[in-house]
Amino acid sequence: MKRTIPVLAVATGVLGAMLTGTSPASAAAPAVAPAVAPAVAPAVDCSAGAYTQVLTSYVPTNVQRPAVDGRAYNISGPSAYTHEVCLDIPDTSTFTIEARIRSADGSTSVFVDDRPGDKVFHYSPGAHSFWQVYGTMTGPDSTFIYYTWSEKKIPA
Repeated sequence: MKRTIPVLAVATGVLGAMLTGTSPASAAAPAVAPAVAPAVAPAVDCSAGAYTQVLTSYVPTNVQRPAVDGRAYNISGPSAYTHEVCLDIPDTSTFTIEARIRSADGSTSVFVDDRPGDKVFHYSPGAHSFWQVYGTMTGPDSTFIYYTWSEKKIPA
C-alpha cells in the first residue's frame, strides 16, 4: 500500500499535466513536422481517351467478381499490347482490379490496382498470354453498384 500512493500521485500529476496541455519538465519538446498540403489527384475524364471498348455494367458490393472487363477470358495473339483502362465508379467507392495473367512460357503474374475513386491504369499481359480480370467494389452490403469500364489497346 505504501508504494501505491506515490505511484498514484505521479500518475495523477502526469494526467493533470496532459489535461491542462502542459508537459512534465523532463519531457522533450516534440519535433514539429512541416505542413504539407495533401496531393490532389487530377480529375479523370474517361470520355477524352478515345477508348475502343466501353462497358457499363454493375457488380454486387464487397464480393470479388470475374469478367468485370466484359470478357470471361482474354487471349492475346502474337503481338504484345498494353491495355489502358479508364474506370468510372461512384466517388465514395473503391474498385480493386486484379488481372491474373498466364504467359506462354508458363509464368504467372498478377496486376492489382486498389486506388479509390475513378482511375486510369495500364497492364501488359504480353504476347501469347491468357488472362482474366477480377474486381471487388466496396460499398454498402447487399447492393449493386454501376461502373463504366473504358479500354483501349496500345501496341507495346
